[in-house]
Amino acid sequence: MSTLKRVLAVWTAMLTLLFIPRPNPAAASSPTVFLNHFFVVISSESYAAMLADPYLTRTFAPFEKRTTVRNDNSYTGAYWYGRTTYFEVFEPPAQGPVGASGMALSVDGAGESAAVKAAWATSLGAAQTSPVTRRAETAEPTWFHVTTGRDDTAFLHLWLMEYDQDFLARWYPELTPARGMTRGEVLDRYVAKIGRLKDREASVLGDVTSLLLALDDGDRERLRKHAVPAGWVATPGPTAGDLNFDGPDGVRLEVMRATATRRGVIEAQFSVQGAPKPHSSTLGSVQLTVEATRARLRFAP
Repeated sequence: MSTLKRVLAVWTAMLTLLFIPRPNPAAASSPTVFLNHFFVVISSESYAAMLADPYLTRTFAPFEKRTTVRNDNSYTGAYWYGRTTYFEVFEPPAQGPVGASGMALSVDGAGESAAVKAAWATSLGAAQTSPVTRRAETAEPTWFHVTTGRDDTAFLHLWLMEYDQDFLARWYPELTPARGMTRGEVLDRYVAKIGRLKDREASVLGDVTSLLLALDDGDRERLRKHAVPAGWVATPGPTAGDLNFDGPDGVRLEVMRATATRRGVIEAQFSVQGAPKPHSSTLGSVQLTVEATRARLRFAP
């Protein structure tokens, strides 16, 4: 090979290396941050009506009313479990006044919450992570690690969960073979614990697909400072001042301005399993609607 040809070959190789796409280290270190669950505080009358409704507690989804005892808190609420997401309702004063709401994000990999904590420390000014235990009859294993921002006094509570790597090995481990830390594995264990694993396929609820929230300016800004650094995409809503946040699994948060009668999570939409028969019911001030392709809970007018 001539000297000129050798030089051209070397330059061609160098140019090829320069233009080969390379992984972005920052992107590779950014975990996927999912919706884990949400909660809403409703009136005592609505709470009682939801818990007494046969369709909601037997057909709609695996359901339980439970008192949770943790190292940092204890509370009683009602829970409906989907495949990877779920929701809770409380009556006051547990978790705040009527309308108070919460939304938990989560990661599925060990140590992934550290990147979110670092992002929140920048966007919120501070962030901290601490372990949360869950008491059982014979043990109190670490359940998850919770990351929160500096200000948790708002009407909408926001936090991040990373399930402990050993939780499923220590909390009723005989119920399912899973020993991971994903949302789906943990929810399977919850459902097995209440004896509903076998009839789960016949349940209506799939997963949470969207939440409609009515927020004041402070809560809207807090949500933005949590969601966007966690990788969710913010876009303007259909009305001036509205915002949408799009996250993994096609989950969308739609934010509108709060009013005197509408604040917090005011509606949730869900995917459904199979093609359920249409159903509607009024449960105090809560409206449940089930269609062949989706379901909806309306918590406020």
